[in-house]
Amino acid sequence: MPRRGESIYKRKDGRWEARYIHHYENGKAKYRFLYAPTYAEVRAKRTEELQSPENRWFSNIKSTSDFKEISMQWLVDIKMRVKESTYTRYFRIVNVYLNPEIGEIKLQKLDICALNKFVQYLSNEGGCKKQGLSTKTVSDILCVLKAILSFGKQHGYPCDSFQGLCSPKKSQKPTEIVSKQHLMRIEDTLKNKTDLTSLGILFALYTGVRIGELCGLQWQDIDLESKTVTIRRTVERIADLSHGGKKTKVIVSMPKTESAVRLIPLPTFLVDLLAEHTCAPSHYFLTGTEKYIEPHQYYMRYKSWMKKLGLHTYTFHALRHTFATRCVEIGFDTKSLSEILGHANVSTTLSVYVHPTLEQKRTQIEKLAKCYS
Repeated sequence: MPRRGESIYKRKDGRWEARYIHHYENGKAKYRFLYAPTYAEVRAKRTEELQSPENRWFSNIKSTSDFKEISMQWLVDIKMRVKESTYTRYFRIVNVYLNPEIGEIKLQKLDICALNKFVQYLSNEGGCKKQGLSTKTVSDILCVLKAILSFGKQHGYPCDSFQGLCSPKKSQKPTEIVSKQHLMRIEDTLKNKTDLTSLGILFALYTGVRIGELCGLQWQDIDLESKTVTIRRTVERIADLSHGGKKTKVIVSMPKTESAVRLIPLPTFLVDLLAEHTCAPSHYFLTGTEKYIEPHQYYMRYKSWMKKLGLHTYTFHALRHTFATRCVEIGFDTKSLSEILGHANVSTTLSVYVHPTLEQKRTQIEKLAKCYS
C-alpha cells in the first residue's frame, strides 16, 4: 500500500485511506478509518472529523498529554512498517534517550526552546551527563524526535513545530580507503590463499558488499554460469525486545532497503576461484555449512588477517569505499555503480562512497591542461 504521508495511504483498489485515533480502550489506541477517491479529499475528511463536536472531548484529553504518550503510540504505529532491526533501533532511542529526559513534559510546554535545550543536553554543551554521544547519534535521536512530533501533530495533539531546531553540525570523519600499494599487497596475498575467510575479503573487494550481506550469502545466490551474485539477505545482531532490550539476538533478514536487493556481475578470475570452493546451495558462503557466521565474528577474523599484513587500520567497510573509488577511477558510470552498491539514489554514492585520490585529481587536471595547450 503506497504511502503519501500523514498516515494516509493509497489502497490497492485505487482509493485513499486515512486514519486517526478516535479513542482509547485499556490504554490502547483505537483508530477510525476514512476513504475517498483522492488524497486531498480523504485528508479534508479527516480534518473535518477531528474538528467535529464528537471529537472535541478527545481533543481536551490530548491537550493534557505528555511526550511519552505519543512516543509510545508512534512506536506501535511504526512497528508494522519497518524492519525489525530498524524498529529495535527506534525503540532504544525512545526508551534510552527521549522518554527518560522529556517523556513527562506536557506537549503544550514542549516548545522550540525546550527542544533546543534538549539538543544542547545531548550535545554535551554545558556539562551534559550523557558523555560520548557522537554527532551521528544526536542526529539519529533528533530524526526520531521529529518523526514523533509530526505523528502527534497529524493526530491532533498540540505538538509545537520543530522549525528552528538547532541540529548539531555534522563533522564527517573521512573514511580511509586502501591505497594502491596496500591493495596490490592484499590481493597478491589473497589470491594465494585457499580458505573461505580470505576468499570473502577478496569477494568484498570486487563487489562492494556490506559485511552483513557477505555473512548472509549462500552458494545458491552465486551463479557461476552467468557470472553473477544476487544479494537477498543480511545477517545482523539486534536488541532482543522480548528481554526488554537488555539482551541481543542474531537475525537473518532482507537487506536494509529494497534497492539493496540486487544482482552484481562477477569478474572472471573471481568466478574461477569460487568454482574451486562450491558447496551445497543451502550452505553459507563463508562457512561452507548450513550455519552462518556472525558479522562481528567474521570482522575479528578479518582484523586478525589484516594485522598479519601490518594493515590493521583498515576497517571492513573501507573495502566497500575502496571498491566504489576504484570503479569511479576506471570510468564506471555512476548509475551502474549506485545499483551495484545497492543505493536508493546516485547522490549517496557520490557524496559518501567516492573518495578521489590525489593521483586521480592530478590526472584530471592534466587532462584539463591538454585541452587548452
